[in-house]
Formats: sequence, structure tokens, C-alpha cells
Amino acid sequence: MLTRLAERHAAPDVVVRAIMRGSEHSGPPGVGMPYRWAPERQARVGVMPREGTAADIRWFEVQPCYVFHPLNAYDSVESQGDRIVLDVVRHESVFNSGSRLVPQTQSLDRWTVNLTAGRITEERLDDTAQEFPRVDERLVGRDYRYGYAVGYSDGASGTPAAILKHDVTTRHAQSVAFGSGREPGEFVFVPSTADAAEDDGVAMGFVYDRSTDRSDLVLLDAQTLETVATVHLPARVPHGFHGNWVPSDGLGPQRS
Repeated sequence: MLTRLAERHAAPDVVVRAIMRGSEHSGPPGVGMPYRWAPERQARVGVMPREGTAADIRWFEVQPCYVFHPLNAYDSVESQGDRIVLDVVRHESVFNSGSRLVPQTQSLDRWTVNLTAGRITEERLDDTAQEFPRVDERLVGRDYRYGYAVGYSDGASGTPAAILKHDVTTRHAQSVAFGSGREPGEFVFVPSTADAAEDDGVAMGFVYDRSTDRSDLVLLDAQTLETVATVHLPARVPHGFHGNWVPSDGLGPQRS
């Protein structure tokens, strides 16, 4: 009923927050989100010109799926602005066990939007279960080659097990694991200098060790995925969603 109401009427933020708080305290354990998988609905991608408005949005249909995070997206230079490339982590479905967030099969896919033909071409780049993809921040919205993601064991509902490095040009992926019971979070690329090559730098992130209940800050050589430094922390850093690196005068890249 709430879903149908929300579809038809905008609600003040205070009402939305109250509904979500209520959902956390009612229903079966673990049901805390007022969402559901609706297979009868068509999945679509909306494209809006940078200088446009909502009236200029064009909708393009894709196979039923859900996307939490894109790796990158850019205008294809070769097509002279006729095509848009989107690389996304595609979930076959989600929120399909009541309201619990239970992702199904996921993969790294490429969607190429053909603005002239009015359709999208879907390609599979990598079928490893993965999430939290990141790209060199200097190339967000631009043509690129490398990206990094967290790989999961036992499919989409498994645990973080490895860091993947994608080469979207060769369609090849490298993988590095950190040992039994050691779970990596999202890794962020930091270039060695402001004008360094795309994978000339380090990929950094937290790795949680279940045996010690502590975390390490791990630095990988972005080209080889070899560990170049580890900072042992005295406590556990809970798995988060995202981290970012921002320059700080005289101190180099810092994590926020």
C-alpha cells in the first residue's frame, strides 16, 4: 500500500523518515527497507543533455535488472557524440526476498546507448560477482581503460574476497586475495603524481581480518596488484560503502 502511495504522491521528508523507521521495527527480522522487486516493471536508462531539463530526458529499455553503482560512463569519441558508453555492475534482481536486500547474480556489463537508433546494446565484460567499482577520479565521465572492484566469494550473497582490476580495453581482469578470513572493502586509486598514467599509482583500501577482529589499510601497486605497504590498525574498521581521496596542501592525497 505504501509503495502504491509513494508512486502517486510525493511525501515530505519527515513522513518518509517516519515510514522507514517504522519498517525497521515491524515485520520479520531483517526487513527494514520499504522496497520490493517488481518484475512486471520495465528497466530503463534515462539520458538527459547536460544543459537540458527533465523535459529533454530520453528513455531506453534494458533487460530487467538493478544497478547500484556504475564504474564509469562517457561519450564515445569514435561515434561523434552519437553513442554513450556506460559500464555498470548489473544485478539480475534485488529486494526479491521480502524487503531484504538480497542481490542475485551480478556482473560487470557495458551498455552502449545509440542515440540515433534509439536503443541500447548490452555486453558482458566480466561475470565475477562484484560491487563497489571505482575508476581513476581524473577520468570520471571520460574514456578510460582501468577500473577496480570488490570481488565476492560464493556469488552475490557471499563475502568480500578479492580486489579486481579491470582492463576494459582487453576485457581482462586481474584478481588479488588477502588470505582466509580477510575481507577487502572498496579500494580507491591514487595517482603517483597529478599527471601520472592511468594506472601509475596505488589502490588503497581497508581489509578486515576476522581472526583478529582488526583491520589493515592496504596499499597495492595499481599496475601489478602487489602489496607495497600495510598499515596495521588497532581496531576494526566496519565495512563502509565508499571512500574518497582528496589533495591536501603539503600532505599529498588524504582519505576522507
